[in-house]
Amino acid sequence: MNTTAPATAVRIRPATPSDADTVVELISLIDLHLPPAEVPTALEPMRRALAEPTGEPLTHAPNHFLIAEDPHGAPLGTIACGPPLWIYRHPRIPVFMRGMLLRRIIAVQGLAVLPAHRGRGIGRSLLHHAEATFTACGYTALTLRHEPGLESYYVPLGFTSADRLAMDLPPLGLITQADRGWRHAVKPLAPRVSFSTVYGVPVRVVTGVLPAPSGAAATGSTPVTRPGR
Repeated sequence: MNTTAPATAVRIRPATPSDADTVVELISLIDLHLPPAEVPTALEPMRRALAEPTGEPLTHAPNHFLIAEDPHGAPLGTIACGPPLWIYRHPRIPVFMRGMLLRRIIAVQGLAVLPAHRGRGIGRSLLHHAEATFTACGYTALTLRHEPGLESYYVPLGFTSADRLAMDLPPLGLITQADRGWRHAVKPLAPRVSFSTVYGVPVRVVTGVLPAPSGAAATGSTPVTRPGR
C-alpha cells in the first residue's frame, strides 16, 4: 500500500546554489540518452548555472530551477528550465533574432521525481509553478523534449506532442527541429499562441509566438491553411 503523503503536503521552492548537487542528482535520474560516463559532463552547464546567486522572478536567470520537498525538507523532485538550445544552434535563426526568441520561448530541460514518490502529482505541481512564473514574465511558449510513450502524461497538461517541433516565426517563416529518439512538446503561455496546419507539413505548426510584423504578406512566412484542432 502506498503510504506516501499527498501532493498537498509538498512544498515547491526556488533552488539555491547550495542545492546544485541535489538538482543534478535528481536530473541524473532521467534517461538523457547518453552513456553514463557522459552524463556528468552533459550536466555541468546546469551545475554552473545553479552556482549563480539566486534571483527573481527566474531563480538563476535566464534559467529557472525549482525543488519539491516534503514537510521535513527532504527533496522529492526538481524542474530545470532555461533557454532552448535549438535557438542557438538552428542554422536559419540569425544572431540578431535570438534575443527576441529567448524572451518569448522557454524550455523544460529536465523534470524528475524520486521513483518512490511518482504518481502523486509532484511533477505536475513543479510544471504549474514554473508555468505561472514564465507567464508572468511574458513568455509565450513552453517547450520540452520527452521520450516516446510519455504523451499520455504531457498532453492532458496542455502540451502538444509530435516527432518534431514546427514554428512559424515571422519574418523567418517555418522553422522545424527534430531530435532522434525524442518527441517535442509545446504549451502555449499566451492567448495569441495557437496551432495550425500548414500545407506539406505533417505536424501542427505553432503560430503567434512572435508578433506578426506589419505587411505580413511580405515576410515570406509559410501560409497557414486552416486552424488546427
